[in-house]
Amino acid sequence: MKNNVRWDHCTSPEIRRLAEQQAIVLLPTGSTEQHGPHLPVGTDAILATWFAERAARGLREKSIPAVVAPTVAVANSMHHMHFPGSMSLHPRTYMKMLQEECEAIAAHGFRKIVIVNGHGGNVNPTMAALVDINITLEFPVYFMDYMSGTDEAPFLETQTGMIHACESETSLMLAYDETLVDPVYRETKGYPGDTTEAEDRGLIRTFHRMDAHTENGVMGNSYMATKEKGERLAEAATARLVETLSDERLWGLPV
Repeated sequence: MKNNVRWDHCTSPEIRRLAEQQAIVLLPTGSTEQHGPHLPVGTDAILATWFAERAARGLREKSIPAVVAPTVAVANSMHHMHFPGSMSLHPRTYMKMLQEECEAIAAHGFRKIVIVNGHGGNVNPTMAALVDINITLEFPVYFMDYMSGTDEAPFLETQTGMIHACESETSLMLAYDETLVDPVYRETKGYPGDTTEAEDRGLIRTFHRMDAHTENGVMGNSYMATKEKGERLAEAATARLVETLSDERLWGLPV
């Protein structure tokens, strides 16, 4: 069935009309990587796409044109590659691809682009890539996580926010499609910290493989996840995305 908020479901004339309307283009970025024994390797891409589509529909309800570009599903997951099923681009490759994706969108006349991210490993390379992207395009392309600005703590019982394949992320996947979640989540948890006290306190940082943090690929308490928590989280996060992107001042700022 046609989903009319998706770029890849639109015809070429429909895309042209969206550009003429100065539609906001939401570009989901996720990953293909292990999410413990219970979540699919596509979790980050699935959720980033889901939230981008929810936000696009919310914007359209406010008479703000919006469309969701094809998802970047393989990105920077070098730290997960020791777990089966993970796929990754080198960060430099991901950064170059992201720039060319934004240039392709802009080539059709779009000037309102926001990258909606679902994977922590994308944050640093995306922020670095935006330097060249914005200078080249001469307008600001924005970047935000799908949970940006959402206080997750009131919706969770054992965590204050999302970690990895945890109470929060597992709840969201249950809300999206519980058939994608293996029931083993009910007895699954993982170490949520770093490898040294200095790193836990944020005094020093480096690159570690994920297996340096956790044997089962999980960081957090997936056993506490529920579909109801995920539905409430999704509603709150979608409302915040729509509120943020409805601010017309975003699109008039110089680089």
